[in-house]
This record gives sequence, C-alpha cells and structure tokens, in this order.
Amino acid sequence: METTLTEKYHCEPLPDLQYPGGKRPPDLFAYPRPSGPIRLVFIGWNPPKPFGGFWSLNGEDNLRSALHEILTRIEEVVAKKPDGTFLDEFLSKGFFFLHAVKCWTKAKYPGFGRNARKEDRDKVGLPLLRACSATHLHAELEQLSPAKVCALGVVPYLSLRHAYRASGRLPEIGSPTEGRVFEPSDTGLGWPLLYTCFPQPQPVIVRGKTERVVAKELTRRHLEMFLQ
Repeated sequence: METTLTEKYHCEPLPDLQYPGGKRPPDLFAYPRPSGPIRLVFIGWNPPKPFGGFWSLNGEDNLRSALHEILTRIEEVVAKKPDGTFLDEFLSKGFFFLHAVKCWTKAKYPGFGRNARKEDRDKVGLPLLRACSATHLHAELEQLSPAKVCALGVVPYLSLRHAYRASGRLPEIGSPTEGRVFEPSDTGLGWPLLYTCFPQPQPVIVRGKTERVVAKELTRRHLEMFLQ
C-alpha cells in the first residue's frame, strides 16, 4: 500500500533517555494511504512485534481482531474475518488506526498494565511515550484531519495529552472504563475525543458500580454511542 505518512518511525530520544539494552528500537512498517475523509482515528499503543501491528498481515493481531468484532457487532463493517478484506473495508468506511508508541515493539509496555512497576514507567515507559508522541502523533493527526478520535486505553490518552500539551486542555488521566467524551469546546482540540478501554477480553470493574464487564464489551458500548 502507498502511504502519505512518515515512512520510518525512529523517535529522537530525550537527552536523559537510554534505550533498554542500549539498542535503538526497530522501525514499524509505514501506514496505508487513507481512501477518503477520516470519520474516526483509533489510537492504540505499541505494535506487539517488530514490523507487526494492526496493519501487518504477516500474523494475527489481537487489536485488529477485537476491532473487527466490535465494528461487526455495531454493523459498521461486514467483512467475515480480520484480514486484508477487513482492512480495505475499514479504510473505505472512513476509519484509520495509529500506534501511540511506535518504537517499543513488545506486547507489554514498560510500566503499564498488570503487575506494572512504577520504576519501569518512570525510567522507560513515560520517556518513550513522550519522545514518540512528540515526534509523530501530533503531525499525523493534523495530516489525517479526522472528524473524531478514539483513544484505546491509558497509554494513547497520555500520548495525546503530551502531543497536544501546548494547545490542548485534556484533564488528568481517569479510568477508561468510564467511556468519557471530550468535546472541542472543552479541550481546545479540533475533534471530539472518546477515551475508552483497550478492547481486551479480561473483565474490568466499572468505576462507581459493582458490575464486572469484559473490557471489549465496554469499548463496544462506548464506541457505538460515539459514532451515532
């Protein structure tokens, strides 16, 4: 596929950042060309393997499978499998996807998720997030000019806060289980933003309630409302 976005995704590290193991993270394959106006950009976090991630058909991608299931259930797509046909339809329906942190290509992001260590977040996770979002995310979203944006989890939301720190007024991080929608009049951003769960199959507790709901189901509920 052709691309109009950045071909390579090496981020310039902050002065005090040394990459884990002393090695520069690998590139991510370039994104495809949008097929028309963008209704909604999804922002996930890091690709789970070198040269992999949402757009790569060299292997399965859990997020691609989850979004395929969700978009099928809310009748936005009809593709039977999360394959190349789905990606073509995904683009044709005005959807797009960006990784918030492109240069960390392992499934677990340092300092976030289950059993995360604050030391890993402070020394590796947050510096990488700041370097990557400052290098790419703002420019990519400005180029795509989406009607709406959806942050799938904590890392994408933090990346947006950093990328738009000069002009945006996104509040301090909250729980993605709330499915919060931020309007441009409140944030100073150019589009409505949905902050929802990363669509995992694990159950989560909804803040202020006693019910446990699979995260992917919460994502579906929030997204269906946001797309109306």
